[in-house]
Amino acid sequence: MALLIGTDEAGYGPPLGPLVISATAWDGRAAAGDLFRLLADVVADTPKSARSGPSRRLLIADSKVACRSGSIGGLETTVLLLLESVYGRRPKTLADLVTLVMPGGGEDFLAKHFWLAGPSVKLPLEADDVAGRDGCEMGARFRAACDRNGIRLTEIRSTILLPPEFNAAVVDHGNKATLLSYRTLRLVGDLIKGAADDTLIECDKHGGRSYYRELIFATLTDHPVEIVKETRQQSVYRWNQRNQNCEIRFTARGEGQMAVALASMVSKYVREVFMVAWNDYWRSHVPNIKPTKGYPQDARRFLGEIEDVVLQHQLSRNDFVRSC
Repeated sequence: MALLIGTDEAGYGPPLGPLVISATAWDGRAAAGDLFRLLADVVADTPKSARSGPSRRLLIADSKVACRSGSIGGLETTVLLLLESVYGRRPKTLADLVTLVMPGGGEDFLAKHFWLAGPSVKLPLEADDVAGRDGCEMGARFRAACDRNGIRLTEIRSTILLPPEFNAAVVDHGNKATLLSYRTLRLVGDLIKGAADDTLIECDKHGGRSYYRELIFATLTDHPVEIVKETRQQSVYRWNQRNQNCEIRFTARGEGQMAVALASMVSKYVREVFMVAWNDYWRSHVPNIKPTKGYPQDARRFLGEIEDVVLQHQLSRNDFVRSC
């Protein structure tokens, strides 16, 4: 038996909305083989190939590829069906989604933020077929293919940093690059806590960073860590703890690994649902405002259009705008 963990984030750059870091955990043969090859009959890595063939397949790809058409329908179908596969139920609202991917979150977490205190966003957003016959069949076929190949998707977890938490964490860590690496590895640490199986951790590389050993010591282990390599393309480290062999790889364009690609999709989906809530809130105050995804140039436009409401309600920018 072996444990495979893949991580990725969404929303690193935008000043509006959350930074979401996600991890997916798989056991069995997952760490020993190419998951795209092992699950090729039920999973595709492009929207076009997911729709082709005798039966529809689940789309698992880098979120930028999955949403290239501007629609999140295929991405949403995959995330909701795999959450159901792991946890036995599909989230019906944003609050349900937070509760599943971030245990300890949910209504209380959302109520801390003025723009999330109202009615929760209902799911699905676009994938109306997810509860229908096609969705049920795809979910069942995915589980059957995993069983045939000795693979199990065991966890889908996220860390969600909304502006106040993000701003405080940047101060704690000194910059957002270190924040991203630290919170990613802390999420990994939660998933490997108590694990006895040999473990492989696949991460998309964090910007231009090539050196991670000190962060590994701070978050994952106090045992000696071997530097296998540290290059612009990939940084690899190994250690042994309690007879458990661990290896972590930070790879440029790491979304070529299914565990990382699914983490990318989960992060993107969680962030997209939060941005629906954001736009719904402000539309209740500025009815004709154009929705935003929160990225820098459009965020400036959006903040200008809500300025009168911000002043009227004496809102602090720290509560809804990220510092960097």
